[in-house]
Amino acid sequence: MQKKLIALAVAGLASAGAFAQSNVTIYGVADGSFESVSANGASSGTGYASRTRIATNSSLIGFKGTEDLGNGLKAMFQVENQISLDGPSGTTTNSQSMGNGWNTRDTFVGLSGGFGAVLAGYISTPQRSTAAKYDLMPGATGSGSSLNMIGRVNLGGVAQGALGTTNNFGESTAVGGGQSVTNNVGTIFRSQALAYVTPVFNGFNGVIAYVPNENRDNTATGTGYKRNQYGWNAAANYANGPINVSLAYLKLNDIGAISAIGGAGAPFSGDQNHTNWLLGASYDLSPSTKVSFMYDNFKGKLGLSAGGEVEVKRNAFYLAGKQSFGANEIVLAYMKNGDNKVSGLAGNFGNSGAQAWSLRLAHNFSKRTQAYAIYTQIKNESNAVYDFNAIDSVAPAGTGGGVGTLNAGADPRVLGVGVRHNF
Repeated sequence: MQKKLIALAVAGLASAGAFAQSNVTIYGVADGSFESVSANGASSGTGYASRTRIATNSSLIGFKGTEDLGNGLKAMFQVENQISLDGPSGTTTNSQSMGNGWNTRDTFVGLSGGFGAVLAGYISTPQRSTAAKYDLMPGATGSGSSLNMIGRVNLGGVAQGALGTTNNFGESTAVGGGQSVTNNVGTIFRSQALAYVTPVFNGFNGVIAYVPNENRDNTATGTGYKRNQYGWNAAANYANGPINVSLAYLKLNDIGAISAIGGAGAPFSGDQNHTNWLLGASYDLSPSTKVSFMYDNFKGKLGLSAGGEVEVKRNAFYLAGKQSFGANEIVLAYMKNGDNKVSGLAGNFGNSGAQAWSLRLAHNFSKRTQAYAIYTQIKNESNAVYDFNAIDSVAPAGTGGGVGTLNAGADPRVLGVGVRHNF
C-alpha cells in the first residue's frame, strides 16, 4: 500500500533508489467505495438519516522525476493531483463536493545530495507526514483515517466565529445551522513551504519546514493588531529494524480572523498562536503483525483585546494493529480525543471529546489491487462535532477538511465496501 510519508521525506530521502530514475514516473491510486452513512444521537436538533454514496478516498495521480547533475547532486520534482472517481471537479454528487484539481497535493521542486534535500512548493508538513506514517489504514485515508481525530480540535464556543474560513494554515470553520459547537482547528495540513530533510545517520533523520508569512497584514484591522501569519514544523525520526519512532513539533503564529467570541463582544486581537506535539511509534511483531501508536498534544492561545488571553488544551491518542493472513489482512484502530481544557474564559466547555473505532477487512488480489470492507463509528460527547475528514464527511457538503457541520453530540457512522488499486 502506498503510504505518502510526505513529500518532505522526499520519498524518504532514505531511499536511494527513489533518486536513481532519470525519466518521469507516473503513479497514483484509484480507491472507490460504496458506503452507507448516518449520524444519530444529536444533543439537540437532528442527525443525518442513513443514505448511500460513492466515496473516492483521496484517489490521486502524480508525476515525479530526478536528473543527475553530477558530483552527487540531483534535481527533483513532483506534481501530485487529487482525482475524484465519483464526479468531475466543481460538481456535487450525493452531497459531496468533488475535489479534482491540478497540483492539489504535494507538489515541489528541489535539490538533493550528500547534504540531504531542500525543496519548495505546496507540501505536507512534517506533522502530516508523521500522522500518515503511523496510520495503519492504507494511504492513511478513508473513513478509518487517523485524521478524523489526530490533529483536530473542536473549539466550539471558545472560538465562535473567530477562525477564518481561509488562511495559509489549512484551517476551516463553519458557523450556523443551529450548531451547538462550530469550530474545528486542524493542525494536519499541506501548505506552501520551504523544507530541509537531513541524511540518515545511524537510523536517525530530521526534517524542518517553514510556512512563509506572505499573508502578513500591511495595515492594522479591528483592534489595531497587525497579524503576521507564519509557521514552523520540525520532526525527528528513528528507524531500526522493526522499530519506528517519530516526534514532530508544530508552531503556528497569528492564526484566525478578528471576530467576536460567542456573542460576548470581545474581539480577538489576532494574536492566536497554536502549538502541537505529535509522537508516533510502531513495532513489527512479525512480518505479518504490526502495532502502531500516536499521542497528540494541542495548545492554542487565543489573544483577546481585553480580558486577558484564552488558552485551549487538548490531548488525543491513536492505537491500531494490523494482522495479515496470507492474502488477507485486518486492521483495527481506536482513537480518543479528550475534553478541551479552557482557561481565561468563563463557561462550560466540557463534554467536547470523542472516541472512534474502525475495523477494515481486506483481500489482496495482487501487490497493487485490494478489495475491502470497512466499518467506522465516531461517538461524540454532547458538545463535540467530530466527523469523518475531508470528502468522507457524513454531513452533506462537509468537505472542508473537517468543518463542524454536524449538530453537537451526533455520532457519525459508515459501513462500506471498496476496491483500491495502486499504479
